Amino acid sequence: MLQVLYGNETVGQLWSEARELHFRYAHEWISSRSAFPLSPHLPISTQTWRGDEVLFFFSNLLPEGAVLDAILKLKRLPRGDVYAQLAAFGEDAAGAFSLVPEDEGRQRQPAWQPYSVEDIRADLERLADHLPLLFQHGELRLSLAGAQDKIPVHYADGQFQLPMGGAASTHILKPAIQPQKVFPDSVLNEAFCLHLARHCGLAAVKAEVVRLPEPVLVVERYDRRLQNGQVQRLHQLDFCQLAGVLPDQKYAKDGGPGLADIFGLIDRYAAVPGRDRLQVLDWVVFNYLIGNADAHAKNLAMLVGAGNRLQLAPLYDLLCTSVYPQLDTRMAMAIGGEYRPEWVQHRHWQRFAAEASINFSLLQKRGLALGKRVLEGIPPVATVLGAEYNPLIASITGLVGKRAGWLESRLGNA
Repeated sequence: MLQVLYGNETVGQLWSEARELHFRYAHEWISSRSAFPLSPHLPISTQTWRGDEVLFFFSNLLPEGAVLDAILKLKRLPRGDVYAQLAAFGEDAAGAFSLVPEDEGRQRQPAWQPYSVEDIRADLERLADHLPLLFQHGELRLSLAGAQDKIPVHYADGQFQLPMGGAASTHILKPAIQPQKVFPDSVLNEAFCLHLARHCGLAAVKAEVVRLPEPVLVVERYDRRLQNGQVQRLHQLDFCQLAGVLPDQKYAKDGGPGLADIFGLIDRYAAVPGRDRLQVLDWVVFNYLIGNADAHAKNLAMLVGAGNRLQLAPLYDLLCTSVYPQLDTRMAMAIGGEYRPEWVQHRHWQRFAAEASINFSLLQKRGLALGKRVLEGIPPVATVLGAEYNPLIASITGLVGKRAGWLESRLGNA
């Protein structure tokens, strides 16, 4: 049995029975005035929750794809056993909760282990041998959702540390996507896109490039907060969890949420739907402009605040995927039924607006204004990153210019 913890408080117990996940809220959590549910699909109750709703929430805390496959093979864990995977690396996961074996819950002593530049460089060298960062520290029970290799760290004053005994991380360290010859300058790519988003007024996570001398991206976690000198975890739900689907369904073509579903979920759960709708609208247009074809349902999340009020989290995982010829340029979510960006016409933007209940004049005005800001923002952002003459940035600039032209001609005219 696993204890689901929020700091030092027991939220409930998770166990597997007859190959099915079961979850029950703890009595002390039910009676707490500050309690909140794991998700809208698992409301606080004395009953035992089982089956898909439990699976949908907890499976979305785990790594995905090749990273998960490599870890499972190296740790000799079964591919379909979500419970075993959570037991192996669920102590520092996305959002507010830690998952630890029942006999360890009260014995934890939070601490941070120094993670020197030499240690990080040694870990990065082993990536070429297909050893994921999370696996290289098997004694640490770390988990990060997503398919890209990364590791949670505590980062302050230029020093890295690894969380131990339930200590909370503050940042995510993301190395270059492997193999680097196929995905050159991926660290700069993501840093540039995140900085560009912030420069254009979008609420995106803070990130910096740290050179070891190998460049790594260090991203500030939006689901953490420093309060009275202590790192506090914040509860978050990605849109797969909100929609009640598995991480394998993060793409619309695989049965996951499409854009109309995303806006519907905001209308249903957001404390201030109008504000969050505008932010997601900007996210759609910005991803179209920068050529991010991997903007799927797990790349949007909501933070749970006071009174269980949900608000859109800062944007993250912004990357120009279209500069890499090996990657599919079709968008993860269709715009008005069209997945191919070069084929998105005026009627598709109109259909998208209708499906998402967006005033089309608002979409035109806001989308075209964002297109201009993105184009104007490229030179100063490149200068800040010292990448004015980088070939990758030149490629992104050309792509954005082309997409902005499409947007102006196809969104602005009938």
